[in-house]
Amino acid sequence: MAPIDRVRVLHVCTIALTAHAFIAPLAKYLHHRGYEVAIACSTGAQPDAPGDLGCREISGAHMYNVPMARTVRLVQDLVAILKLWGLIRRLRPHIVHTQTSKAGVIGRLAARLAGAPIIIHTAHAFPFHSNLRPAVRWRYIVIERWMARLTDLIIVDTESVRSDGLRERVVHAPEKLVTVPMGLDLQKFSPSKSGPGNLRAALGVRPRSLVVGTVARLVPDKGMDCFLEMAVRILAVRQDAIFMIVGDGPIRGALQQRAGELGIMPYVLFLGHRDDVRDLMEAMDVFVLPTKREGFGVVFAEAMAMGKATVGSLIGPVAEVVENGVTGYLVPPDDAQGFAERVIELLADEQKREEFGAAGRRRVERYFNETRMCDSIEGHYRHLLEARNVCV
Repeated sequence: MAPIDRVRVLHVCTIALTAHAFIAPLAKYLHHRGYEVAIACSTGAQPDAPGDLGCREISGAHMYNVPMARTVRLVQDLVAILKLWGLIRRLRPHIVHTQTSKAGVIGRLAARLAGAPIIIHTAHAFPFHSNLRPAVRWRYIVIERWMARLTDLIIVDTESVRSDGLRERVVHAPEKLVTVPMGLDLQKFSPSKSGPGNLRAALGVRPRSLVVGTVARLVPDKGMDCFLEMAVRILAVRQDAIFMIVGDGPIRGALQQRAGELGIMPYVLFLGHRDDVRDLMEAMDVFVLPTKREGFGVVFAEAMAMGKATVGSLIGPVAEVVENGVTGYLVPPDDAQGFAERVIELLADEQKREEFGAAGRRRVERYFNETRMCDSIEGHYRHLLEARNVCV
C-alpha cells in the first residue's frame, strides 16, 4: 500500500465515561501529533453507569454515536456491529483501537468485517476472573482466544493482567500481548500549596479530625463491606477519624444500612458520584481501598499523585502501583483487622504519611505519567503501520 499523509484512528468503547477516562488523553496527544482521531461509543447518558452523563465532544476527536449495551443484548449488539461496520467503511481508519470487553467484541468483529488494516484492543482486565462459575469462566476464555485471532495487538495496563492472558493462552504469540501502564494527568492530580482549603469544613469535618477516604464504584468487588468493618476497628481506637466514601453504585443503600447497623453512620460520609475527586483526595489524610479485583489501580495512582499515603489490597495489579512499605501498605483482601492496623499506624504518624505521600508522587511521576503512556501507545501504532506498509 502506498504511503499516506495522515494516519486515521478510530477508537471504540461502550460508554462516554470510558471515552473520557481512557481515550481522551490519547486522542488529544494523537491529534497534536497529526493523526485524525474519531471515537465511536454510546454518547448518551447511561442510567446503569453512575457519573456517565453522556458526551458530545472530546478535544482532538470526532464523536460518533453507536449505542452499545454494557450487557449482552443480541439484537442491539447486532445493530451496533452493523452500524460500526458502516462507520468503518465510511471513515476508512488505518487503525481501529477498541477498549473494554464488550466494545472489544463488537468493535473487533465490525473492524474485521469492514477490512480495517490494523486492529488493536486494550484490555484493562480480562473478564475470566476466578470469582466466576467454571463454565462461565471457560466461556469467556474461549471468546477472548477467538477475538485475539482477529487482533493484531492486545494492550494491558499491568504485568499481572498480561500474566492472566498468557496463562490462559489468550494469544498464541506472547509478543501480541504488551503492557503499557496507565498514565495520569500530573498537572490535574498535583497537591496544591494551599491544601484542601474550605472543602473539609464544607463537608462537616472538624479541624482536628483525620479523614480516611476512598473512591470507588459501589459494587461487591470493591470490598466496601471490609472498609466499613475496618472503620469500626479504627473508631475503637481513634474517635477523631472520619470516613469518606466517594462513588455510587447498586449496593450504596445496603452499605448505608450496614453502617447504621454497625453504629458508625455519624462517622461515615457517603458522598455519591462527584466531579471534584481530585479536591476530595486532597482533603483525605489516608487513602484506602480493600478491593478484591482490579484491572489497574488507577485510583491508587491518583491518590499517590496527590501525595497521599495509601493502603490497598495485596493483589497483583494494586501491588504494581503501591510499593509496600515505601508508598503505602498492602493487606490481604477481606482482612479488616489488617487494614485497620495499618491505617491506625498511619493516622498516628504524620511524618510517615508525608514520607509515603512524597514517595508515591515520585513513583507516579516516573512510571504512570500520561506522556509516557501516549508515547508508548503511539510507538506500537507506528511499528504496526510500518510492518503493514501503512505508514507516513
